[in-house]
Amino acid sequence: MKLSEKRVGFLGFGHMAQTLCLGFARAKLIPRSQITFVQRDTHKSKENEKRFGVTASSLEGVVRESDFLILAVRPNQVEILARDLIGTAMEQKGLVSLIAGLKLERVKELFPRAGSYARVMPNLASEVGEGMTTYTLPVGEDASFASAVHLLFASSGQALQISEALMDAAAAVAGSGPGFVFRMIEAAARFAENEGFLYPDALKMAAQAFLGASKLILSGHLPPDLVRQIATPNGMTEAGLRVMDQTRIEESIQKTLAAAMERSKTLATPR
Repeated sequence: MKLSEKRVGFLGFGHMAQTLCLGFARAKLIPRSQITFVQRDTHKSKENEKRFGVTASSLEGVVRESDFLILAVRPNQVEILARDLIGTAMEQKGLVSLIAGLKLERVKELFPRAGSYARVMPNLASEVGEGMTTYTLPVGEDASFASAVHLLFASSGQALQISEALMDAAAAVAGSGPGFVFRMIEAAARFAENEGFLYPDALKMAAQAFLGASKLILSGHLPPDLVRQIATPNGMTEAGLRVMDQTRIEESIQKTLAAAMERSKTLATPR
């Protein structure tokens, strides 16, 4: 069966699930008629049916009608969901967990009857087709399922398979990373605004600077080489870099990422 003939069901339909739903449909990988979801809030469920053009169903209905089940509830809701799914026909279903911090071993314990498993960490930029998704699979997982997971999540940007040992670090850099970049863009925009720019122009200028820099790196250039190209001796960039060195900004960024990584390790642990 082709991927376009598969049926996808979202167990939970918050912002990330909605973003992925749009990405799958936009890439024409999965027709909207083959996407279902279950959401606890019935009012929001009806609104989202109209908004996204997909079908809301019961928990049992989503499981029954889907080939791939995407686990998209909050970490503190996953055990409740697992209890609710006891007795449902999950055999032969591919189960994709989006739950930060929840290891594959625990996913298997909670949902032992699924046919295949994947742990996936998408990010917010998937909304505009520029996501960075990392994913991991059990050793020896079915090759056709692994291929389907890659195709589904690459439809919203880039997808990279990694070992599970690296998932918490990936969650910090790729999952939480956009949040830290937003703060840096905002700081640059506010500086320009204080110097006389209108805020929308300042924000556009700052965001484009980050976008352009990122595209240069993704085209194959290395950051240190690009720094050498732009930082002419005694120039303005070098003056700014000296302040970055004095304030040890690299160390601050790495500490920020380390804090996010450590939180990822405990997110799925009951508090």
